[in-house]
Amino acid sequence: MKFGFERINTLNKIRAAINGNISILAIVLILLFAFMFLAVSDLCRIFVARESAKKAADAVALSIAQNLLFFDNVECYEIAEKIAEKNYSRLCDLQVSYDEVIVTVERDLKFVLIARFFPDGCRIIVRSKTKVVYPWDDYFGLCNSYRFSY
Repeated sequence: MKFGFERINTLNKIRAAINGNISILAIVLILLFAFMFLAVSDLCRIFVARESAKKAADAVALSIAQNLLFFDNVECYEIAEKIAEKNYSRLCDLQVSYDEVIVTVERDLKFVLIARFFPDGCRIIVRSKTKVVYPWDDYFGLCNSYRFSY
């Protein structure tokens, strides 16, 4: 009987050691999955912010191009700033010419995990370019045009 009691005691010690290892393994796996979830969440935030900034840049470029069609380019920069702010972005640069509008917009990113490594913050900068086609351009063929050679 003494032999059986020692064997049961040894099995209990082995089970206790295994149960302790399983709980440590469970904690490590939970921490690993939490880290992976936060990393994936931050990557998704990058794509969402990029799309949002791209939509803001496109909205600004198209609205300024529409103003150019009607020769209303007096307050272009103020209009562009307002539209960018409505889309939760900041206007960096606006280049307006006769037939082209180039807009640069930036947006700050708010991370969960990456913010621990980069406390200064991150931002996404997006550029959008729009070509203005006037109704009297040769593209539509609505007006007669003459070319003179000298």
